[in-house]
Amino acid sequence: MSVSPARRRAPRLPVELPARLRGRTPRPARVVDLSVSGCLVRADRALEPGAIRDVEIELPGGPFHAKARVRQSCLDGQAVAGAQTAYLLGLEFLRVEAGEEEALRRYLASLGSGRARN
Repeated sequence: MSVSPARRRAPRLPVELPARLRGRTPRPARVVDLSVSGCLVRADRALEPGAIRDVEIELPGGPFHAKARVRQSCLDGQAVAGAQTAYLLGLEFLRVEAGEEEALRRYLASLGSGRARN
């Protein structure tokens, strides 16, 4: 799944964080990249583009909550043979509380500064 960086509102950083997608049936997921405007998650089920879900991401400082729209959904081509099928979901954050957005910005800034030192 590839979206042109020019189409993104904010740069995404690679991460490995547990998450939950909440709908009729809550589903576990893993965030594989993250920005202030959205994220890419690996999940066990595909979701239709346009679907709206609540997402909870386990940041080191505490959980982050947002309302998100599924922008893209596809089979994970890097899934290991013989393992459970996985899907990649591109999520756009629609609504984030001010305090939670600030916590996300601090977390992303800490990742960026760590990369600059390495």
